[in-house]
Amino acid sequence: MRKFILLFLLVQMLAGSVAMADAANTLRTFKSGDRLPDFSLVKIGTREKVDFHPGKGKPAAVLFMSIEPEFRKNRSLALLSELDKINRDLRNTAEILAVYSDESGEATTAEYVKQNKISLPVLSDPMKDVYNEYGVFMMPLVVLIDADGALHEVIPYTYNIRELVEGNLKYLLKQWTRDDLQRALQPKDVAPKSKEEKEFIRRINYGRVMMNRRMFSQAIREFTVAAKMKSDVADAFLELGFAQLAIQNYPDAEASFRKALEISPDSDDAVGGLGLALYGKKDIAGATRELENALISPQPRLEVILALAEIYESNNNIDKAMRLNKLAVSRLMTMYEHRWSEGEAPPAGAEAPPPGK
Repeated sequence: MRKFILLFLLVQMLAGSVAMADAANTLRTFKSGDRLPDFSLVKIGTREKVDFHPGKGKPAAVLFMSIEPEFRKNRSLALLSELDKINRDLRNTAEILAVYSDESGEATTAEYVKQNKISLPVLSDPMKDVYNEYGVFMMPLVVLIDADGALHEVIPYTYNIRELVEGNLKYLLKQWTRDDLQRALQPKDVAPKSKEEKEFIRRINYGRVMMNRRMFSQAIREFTVAAKMKSDVADAFLELGFAQLAIQNYPDAEASFRKALEISPDSDDAVGGLGLALYGKKDIAGATRELENALISPQPRLEVILALAEIYESNNNIDKAMRLNKLAVSRLMTMYEHRWSEGEAPPAGAEAPPPGK
């Protein structure tokens, strides 16, 4: 059944009836440069109505947030606090607000706003009306709008999201040039690496080469040595977990991903890997929980999307399965388009989508 669905969707894609995945700076219903609509909502915990009119000579940042599940809660509330600090630093020269798009959890968010003295307006969107009108595709997510009310950038949650939001607002406020913004977002110089750190990196890189060559036992050996060298770094445990998944050693993969999560609790790849390991062990309830958490990451792994689609289909939740399979096909076609544009030959039997599709 699932293979039929994927084949059907692939045919649609090649015919141009399924849209390609959105670019990083677009929403589902708007692209960069489009004028965004006004909306009116009330503040959470109050009856005070707030009218939002994008533009009017002032750039804006709108955070779309929810606190369920727990994985999303930590990110949303932390980002709300960071945006509040940015607003203070910029002295209200930009319009920054949050939209809480969920039916539950509003009281918890209102209490957080009160206790942490958040000055930003946090508006209630319980039926996701604004969420859907804007075409938001995940939460938390920040929509940046220029002074004329046009979509400038869409920034899903990432480790440096504060720098991305603040830098882009300074650019929109004409405090920074584009070169200033690019310089600010470049990786900072780091101290020279020790001999042990260089050997750790060499092991990781060599293990990745072995993975690409499907030499899994050699890859596992390299990642295992790297994990022993630096047991406080998540990278080696992540790579080890995916290598163990490749040979279907699900119990050891689970242990590796749990260790990675101990070191880096917000690691999207560790959450996704754990879900895949649990799925391999036939722990469907545990796998569903972790895979759904991994799906809300900025760039969920293709394996996560497909595994979750299989779970939904096995539970007769065909609508959700179809949506995820559509996402998987879009992701695959985007990957192929990128490779073809770089000059690689298409795989045997494949055709590029028609121009403009």
